[in-house]
Amino acid sequence: MLTCVVIPHFDHFDEFQQMLPGLVAQELPLVVVDDASSNQTYDALVRLLDEYAPRSILIRHAENLGKGGAVMTGLRSALDAGYTHALQIDADGQHDTGAIALLVATASRHQDSIICGEPVFDKSISKLRFYARYITLYFCWLEALSTDIRDAMCGFRLYPLQQVAALVEKSHPGKRMSFDSEILVRAVWAGIPLKYVPVQVTYPEGGRSHFRMIRDNLEISWMHTRLVLGMIIRLPELLRRRRQRRNTP
Repeated sequence: MLTCVVIPHFDHFDEFQQMLPGLVAQELPLVVVDDASSNQTYDALVRLLDEYAPRSILIRHAENLGKGGAVMTGLRSALDAGYTHALQIDADGQHDTGAIALLVATASRHQDSIICGEPVFDKSISKLRFYARYITLYFCWLEALSTDIRDAMCGFRLYPLQQVAALVEKSHPGKRMSFDSEILVRAVWAGIPLKYVPVQVTYPEGGRSHFRMIRDNLEISWMHTRLVLGMIIRLPELLRRRRQRRNTP
């Protein structure tokens, strides 16, 4: 295994600066994809990485593609750089960088699986966020015809790059907030196993979300529509797999 960390970044400089020491302490190479932040933010990001993580790969999008677009750019760049696995973590500081070692250790035992962070929330999560996650999860169970997906929205994961890059190339998942959910449904369809590691998730006080209520909800609705249609097309194969799993001792 050759593992790096992929971080999609868009105007979260202060939060990223606070979490960077925890990332550096893991001693894994960083691939940071700046999704068209302001020039001032990008220049500060360059200086920060030059000082604390000079071997990082820093990529800048000329236009904002969305979180999923930034992650996909990072995964392709990691594969091109010779890495076999990439750990995705958000730049807003909500994920526990101390759990990275546990995800990597789990991946070393399951190198063909996606290792997913299964969030353990504290009191900082709002009721709206909490229940919205379950609505998305129920849709993903329907689309995958499987409950293998235990959390569909946590962007703290470790991907086997060859399998996931091929999946991205073939399926063209959504580039914005729908990516985290869609890639797991498509992974289940493709037979890529999912493993889970509990991770602490905290929403920082005063943290900013880039979720756009109308645009992103429309994209997520379109994603679910496409995935339901995809499930119907794959229904015979998905039902065959379910029967096979039930009959396997």
